[in-house]
Amino acid sequence: MLVPPNNLLPNAPRQNYFHTMIYYDPAQKRSKAAATALQNLVQPADVARMPRTPGLLALNPGSTLMVVLGTAFDGNVASAPVQVVPKHQPAYVRFDRSQAEPLLQPIASKVKFRLMVPTILERTSYPDRLTGDKPVRYYYIQGRHKAVRLVFKTAGNEFWGVQETDWAGAPALTDRSFRHSLGGREFDFYYTGSKLHMIVLHQGAANYWVVNTLLDSLSNETMIAIAKGLKPLTTGK
Repeated sequence: MLVPPNNLLPNAPRQNYFHTMIYYDPAQKRSKAAATALQNLVQPADVARMPRTPGLLALNPGSTLMVVLGTAFDGNVASAPVQVVPKHQPAYVRFDRSQAEPLLQPIASKVKFRLMVPTILERTSYPDRLTGDKPVRYYYIQGRHKAVRLVFKTAGNEFWGVQETDWAGAPALTDRSFRHSLGGREFDFYYTGSKLHMIVLHQGAANYWVVNTLLDSLSNETMIAIAKGLKPLTTGK
């Protein structure tokens, strides 16, 4: 906890706060996630970006969060939830380049970025060919960004995918958990709790997303193995 600068008293410039307000500084990494986590401990509370109100800004010593306690705050802080650390387990995968490569080759000439082939798959997964489904889709995002999506189905009838696009400004990419270097390439990791929901490889003007199932059923180790197995498409030219 930081005290206000210039010996200012830590009092909000106005007194009519009912809910506690948790303000976050968007310029600081993971500040919104921190605000949301704190919100669960001091209910009722609302989360918002740090306003440009001069009175509040004068009290801010550069902290990640600024909390203004509302009249509804009863003085009690809830216990932090227990974090369940997933048990380490070997990746449940197989090497199989042949499933995705033929699906991507006809699309390669339609995009200006290089496509990547998932050469390592969850062991029971194959391209989704259920009636009415397409294992690969080529489409536009916001009318000008191109994207290719591969969908795989597990033996448990769950679906995971690989999305490849030149849209670097996707909102889903703004709140990464960590950045890791794997095999000389930089990957962004996105967690939901302790489960790894998405891994994104950024290369050139494109980014390549490995997205877990709706229930995050693929283990963290399996997700990492799939992401590391992304290899450039061979077009045969």
